[in-house]
Order: sequence, then structure tokens, then C-alpha cells
Amino acid sequence: MEFETVAGLVPSILVTLQANESVYCEHGIMLFKDPSVSVGRKTIKSGGLLKTMERTTVGGIPYFLTEFTGPGVVGFSRDGVGEVRVVELAPNEVLDVAEGSLICAENHIPYDMHYVKGTHRPGRMVGFWMDRLTGPGKVALHAYGNVISMGLAPNETITADMGALLFKSGTVNAATHNLPFGGGFLGKLEAYEVLLLTGPGKVALQSIDPKQPHY
Repeated sequence: MEFETVAGLVPSILVTLQANESVYCEHGIMLFKDPSVSVGRKTIKSGGLLKTMERTTVGGIPYFLTEFTGPGVVGFSRDGVGEVRVVELAPNEVLDVAEGSLICAENHIPYDMHYVKGTHRPGRMVGFWMDRLTGPGKVALHAYGNVISMGLAPNETITADMGALLFKSGTVNAATHNLPFGGGFLGKLEAYEVLLLTGPGKVALQSIDPKQPHY
């Protein structure tokens, strides 16, 4: 199986599949495929019915994934400016990917979800879901804007904007936090929601928040 990135203002990826090789992706991001590539459904079973309803209606995580099986070539795009990165996961390596950033993954890579709890302040963030992928295998991701990658040592922490997180190692703890604007009651009232990312592990940030409008 070959992954080929196509750079540009709106990047894409081409996947060349041999016979019986498969990749999965979210529904609706295919650009094209060879007629020889078959299409199927990969149902997400983790968590049961109630958890499925929560992640699909509130979190935006899809109910099912689309599966493409070779032989042939299939192209994917997230229809946004930025970069496409291919990550090679080692055996048992866990990667948590921001919602709406997964392009495709080799079909033998287990798919699960990871929930980051919110601060639960009235009118504030209630948490979010991430795709959880476990190696070995190749994963293609779309980063909105440019990518900033780093490695965190044990107990090393950075503060990141909510929309900046592209992916993190499963070993990196992500905790939501209200960052006050100065001291006093007013500073706490106008607190800004951020992520505290604590190592050890890899972190990748993206320079554009995909959930914010851009002009």
C-alpha cells in the first residue's frame, strides 16, 4: 500500500491499493477512485448505543466509516487549506487525532474514540472527542494551516489554544483549563478555555482553527 501526498493550497492524498488491501476514512471525503476499488461500510461499535449517540450528536464523530478495498487508486481531500501528513505508527503506538483531521488509515489499524472532559463552566466548553488509532500502520492526516511538531518530556507541559491541537500521543495527557485574563473576579469571569498538554509523548499543532470562520 502506497500513500502519496499531493501538495498545494488544498492538499490531497493518493492511496494505491493492491488486491485485498483496504483503507478507511470518514464518509464524503473521497475525490475519486478507480472502478476496481470497492466501497463498503465500517461500523464503529465501541461504547455501545448510548455512547454512539453522544459522540455523533454532540461530538461530531461519525456513526460509520467508509472502507475502500483494492486493487486500484483512490484519492482523498478534506477540502481545506493546509498540509497533509502521513504518520507511521509503531506496534501498539496510540495516536489521538483532532476531530475532522483524519483523512484515512490502513484498515487493520483499530479505530476508537477518546473523550477530553471540559471545564463544565456555564456557557463554557463541555469537552470534545478525538479519534484514537493504534498501530502498527500508516495514517494520513489533514492539518489546517501549518504544522508545529514537538516532543514533550515526562511532566513537561505546554498551554495550547483549543483549535490548535492536531494530534497527540496516547501517553500525552490533555486537560481543559480556564485561563484567567488577569486577576480578580473579572479576570476569572472572562477566563479563556485552553488545553494543558503534559508529556511524555509527541504533539502536533495546526496554525488554523478549523472551527473558526476565515475570510
